[in-house]
Amino acid sequence: MIATDTSLILPVEPEPGEVAPGVKKASPEPPRSPLEGHRWSPDGQSFLLVADEELWLYRRNTRVIERLTRTAGKEEHPSFSPDGKRAAFVRKNDLYALDLATRRETRVTSDGGERITNGKLDWVYEEELASRASRAYEWAPDGRSIAYLRLDDGPVEPFPITDFLAAPAKVEWQRYPKAGTPNPVPSLHVAGADGTARGEVRFDNQIYVVPGLSWTKDSKSVSYRILNRAQDRQEVRLFTPESGSSRTLFVEQDPHWINVFDPPRFLPGGRYLWKSERSGYAHLYVGQVQGGEPRAITRGEWIVDRVYGVDETKGVVYFTATQENTRRRPLYRVALDGTGLTKLTREPGTHSAEMSLDGRFLLDTYSSLARPPVVSLLDSSGRTLRVVNKPESRLAEYDLAATEEREALAEDGTRLLARLTKPSDFDPAKKYPVIVSVYGGPHAQVVRDNWGATSLLDHFLAQKGYLIWSLDNRGSWGRGHAWETPIFKSTGKRELSDQIAGVRYLKSLPYVDGARIGIWGWSYGGYMTLFAMTNAPDVWKCGVAGAPVTHWKFYDTIYSERYMRTPQENAAGYEESAPLTKAKDLAAPLLLIHGTADDNVHLQNTIAFVDALTKAGKPYELQVQPGQKHGFRGAKALDFRNRAIVKFFEENL
Repeated sequence: MIATDTSLILPVEPEPGEVAPGVKKASPEPPRSPLEGHRWSPDGQSFLLVADEELWLYRRNTRVIERLTRTAGKEEHPSFSPDGKRAAFVRKNDLYALDLATRRETRVTSDGGERITNGKLDWVYEEELASRASRAYEWAPDGRSIAYLRLDDGPVEPFPITDFLAAPAKVEWQRYPKAGTPNPVPSLHVAGADGTARGEVRFDNQIYVVPGLSWTKDSKSVSYRILNRAQDRQEVRLFTPESGSSRTLFVEQDPHWINVFDPPRFLPGGRYLWKSERSGYAHLYVGQVQGGEPRAITRGEWIVDRVYGVDETKGVVYFTATQENTRRRPLYRVALDGTGLTKLTREPGTHSAEMSLDGRFLLDTYSSLARPPVVSLLDSSGRTLRVVNKPESRLAEYDLAATEEREALAEDGTRLLARLTKPSDFDPAKKYPVIVSVYGGPHAQVVRDNWGATSLLDHFLAQKGYLIWSLDNRGSWGRGHAWETPIFKSTGKRELSDQIAGVRYLKSLPYVDGARIGIWGWSYGGYMTLFAMTNAPDVWKCGVAGAPVTHWKFYDTIYSERYMRTPQENAAGYEESAPLTKAKDLAAPLLLIHGTADDNVHLQNTIAFVDALTKAGKPYELQVQPGQKHGFRGAKALDFRNRAIVKFFEENL
C-alpha cells in the first residue's frame, strides 16, 4: 500500500512488574519499525513484526503492541501457524517455535551457525532461486509440524569483502560459490512444533532443493522440488514423514534450462495449482495428488506473470498476464477447470493485487509510465468499490521528459520492443545524442508500462539534451522461453546483435546524431556495456559500466551455470562471452563504477578489468564507493554516482 511513512509506532504493553503508562512509571520505549516484513495472523486480527531485533505482536482489538522475545540475536522471518496459536522464527540460523499463549519457546534446531542455516537461505539460494526471499520453512495446515530447508555451506569457498574504512581494515568472509566450484549441501527436514524430529531427506551438493515448500491439505505430506546442477531437470516430489518416503508427482525437463516458479499450491479435493513453461510459455496447470501430468487451464503465446490469489471456495485463480500486450500487466481470473478466462481491470499499465482472506475483495495497485501508483478496492468481479489511495505525483511541478513506445526490427526481422525518452522541449529539427540505457539479462523486462520505468536519472539526462533509449533484446523476460534461450552457452552475442539493431533504428531517425551514441548499464547492464564496447567498438562514442560482471568465472554457480553451464563444460563459451578477454579492443572513453562491499558482483570483476586495460595501455575512468553494495544506498552515494555519470556523458558525448 502506498504511504509516505511505512513505519509504525504504537503503545507498548507494560512488562511484567511495571505499572500502566501514565500512573507512576513510563512504559518501555515503543519500537519504530518498517512494515514491509509484518505477517498477519490467519484471522486478520493481529500481526507479527521485528523491531529492535526482537519479535513483537500487535493486536487490533487492544491497539497495543506486545514484546514476544528478549534475547541476544535478531529474530528473522516470523510467521503464524495456520491455527494462529504459535509463531515460528529464525534466530542465529536456528529455527524456533513460540507458543503465543504461554510465551514458551521451543528450539527446533540447534546446529545453526556461520556454516549452517536452518529455515533460512544462504546468499546464493536466496539470490538465485528465491527472488531474494530468505525464509525457508513452512507450517503444516494443522499447525503441528514445520518443514524446513537446511543448507550446509561448508564446501563453499569463502570470499573476502574488505571494509577499507576501518582501522585496521576488517574482512567479512562471504560463503559464495563461484562458477564451477562446490555448492552448499541441502537437506529437507520435518519437525514437530514441539521440536521433535519427524523425518528428513538428504542430498549431495550436485542437487538444488528449490526454496518454497508446500503441504497437502491433510498435513500428511510436504512437497519439495529438486533441480540437477545443470538446471535442465526438475522433479516435483511429495515427502510423507509418517512413512519416511518420497514419491515423484511429475518431472519437467528442458534442453536449455528450467525457470523455477512458486511451489505447487494444494487445493481441496486432492488437486494442486502449478505454473510451468512446458508449453514454451508460462501458464497455469491443475494436477491431482494421486499422480499423472498436470493439465493446462491457460493457453496461448503469452505468459502468466504472477499469481495473486486463489479463491478455493469458488474455484477461481487471480493473476496478471501479457495476453493483450507484452508491456502491460492487467489482472485476470480463470476457473480451476480452465473456463471463464476474464480480464478484470481496464486501466492501462501494470497491475498487482492482494486478495482478502475470504476471497471477496482485491486490493489492486496499478500504474503506467505517466501515472503514479493508484490503490483501489475491487470486488471479486473486478468492479471498483472505492479508491483507497490516489496520491498526487511529487514530480507534477517538474517539466518532465516524454517517453514513447517504439519498436525496432532485428536482423532476422524479429520485432523488438523499445522506448524512447525525449526532452520536454524536444525540437525535431535538431540533432540529438542518444544514451542507450541497457540491462539485457534474463528474468528482467525493461520496456514496461509502469511508473518508474523512466527513471529520474533518465529525466535528468533528457533535460540535459539527450535522448534515452531502452530495448528488450532476446534473453530478456516476458515473451516466452524461446525468447530467452538464444543466449544459452554464449551470453552477450545475441543480446548485442539486437541492441545494435536498435542503434540502426535510431540512426534512421532524422533527429538523431548517429555519431554520438553512448551506452550505460548496471549489473548485467554493466556487463552488456563492456561487452558492447569491446565487441562493437566502432558503434559507441563512450560508455558507463556499473558493477559489471567481466567474466562469468567470477560469478555464482546457480546463475552462471544456468545459462552457461560450468566453466569445465563450456570453457570456450566462458572466454568468448567475457569482456575481460576483449579489454584490448576498447576504443571509446569508459567510466567504471563499483562498490567495495558489493556481495553480488564482487569488486574482483572490475579490478580484473582494470588490470587488463592497464596491460593493454587503454585509458579509463574509475569510481569506487567505499562500503556500498550492489545497489547503492543513501542519498549522498546515489547523488555522487549520478553526478559522475552525467558529468562523464557531458564531457564525452
